[in-house]
Amino acid sequence: MKYLFLIIGLIFFSCSNERMKFKSSKWLPVESGLYGENYRKKMVWDLVHNKLSFGSQEEKGTSKEEVVKLIGEPDRIDKCDFSEVYDIEEKYGYVDPNGYTALKLSYVEGVLVFWKIEESTFRE
Repeated sequence: MKYLFLIIGLIFFSCSNERMKFKSSKWLPVESGLYGENYRKKMVWDLVHNKLSFGSQEEKGTSKEEVVKLIGEPDRIDKCDFSEVYDIEEKYGYVDPNGYTALKLSYVEGVLVFWKIEESTFRE
């Protein structure tokens, strides 16, 4: 039983090294947010769990305007579900690029109601 706790602890601490508290000033610049230090990948967990709230206007969900102030304008709009997409990571391999990670946000009446992290890898 104590080995189970040890394994869980190791997994927890190894995963937490890749996370950092959200800072808008580090998210916004593409050079360090998406490339280089890739702060977006390190901060996305804190962003969706601690900075954004989801729900209706009565439940005080985060407004679209507040999201834009926090993380800027979206990188693109998904034409299938009309969600706003923010690039988190571009993956590189033999094919350049060979995948991505993106944060997708959806709104109803200007209030954030849904988030999804989408990840893909292209076949090389």
